[in-house]
Amino acid sequence: MRVKRRKRLKPCVKVRLEARGMTLLELLVVIAILGVLAALVASAGNRAVEEANVVECRNNLRNIGLALGCYAKDHDGALPVSGVLDGPHPALVAAVKPYAGDVRIYYCPSETRPDRVFSDENVRAGRIGYFYFSCERVTRNSGVSRFLRWEVSWPRRLVNTMDSRTWVASDAWFGGEPTAHRGSKKGVNYLTLGGDVQFVAESPRQAFK
Repeated sequence: MRVKRRKRLKPCVKVRLEARGMTLLELLVVIAILGVLAALVASAGNRAVEEANVVECRNNLRNIGLALGCYAKDHDGALPVSGVLDGPHPALVAAVKPYAGDVRIYYCPSETRPDRVFSDENVRAGRIGYFYFSCERVTRNSGVSRFLRWEVSWPRRLVNTMDSRTWVASDAWFGGEPTAHRGSKKGVNYLTLGGDVQFVAESPRQAFK
C-alpha cells in the first residue's frame, strides 16, 4: 500500500521589528505640540473662570441694587450718599447693612487690588470693590478717570425718580489701566437706578449716564 506523503509546510517568515528611538527633531515636535495643547487648555480654563466671574459680579451688583431699592423705599426715594465715588464707603455699608445679606456682594471676584478685595479689614473700613456714584464730592485720586473727576457734576445725590438708566455703581475703572474684567478692553459691569445690570466692553465713559 502506497503511503501518501504529506507536503512539508514552509517555515513561517519571522519578521524582526527593531526598536527605534526618537530623533531629537521628533522629540522637539512632540514637546511643541504638547505645549500648544497645554496653552489651549489653560486659555479655555481662564476664559471659563473669567466668564463665571463676570456673572458673579453682575449678581453682586444686582443684589446691591435690591438692597439700595429697599433703603430708598424707607427714605423717601433717596439712595444713601457716600463721601467720594472710589471710597471708602463706611456710610454706604452701614446704611445698606439692614437690607443686604452677605457682605461679599460688595466685592467683584475679578478684582485683585488689595484695597478692593474681600477681607474683614476692608469691610470694617468701608473699602469695597466697586465705585459708587451717589457721592458728595469728587475724588482726589488722580488715577481715577479724568472724565469722572472733571466732567461729572458733584455732588451727585441719587433719587429713585431720576432716569432709570442713571449709573449707581460699577466696577472700578482708572485712566490708562485695564479694568478687573481683563477679557475685554475696558469692560465693566454697572448697576443702573432702574435695577438693571449691564456690561460695557469698551470705554465706560461712552455709556456713563
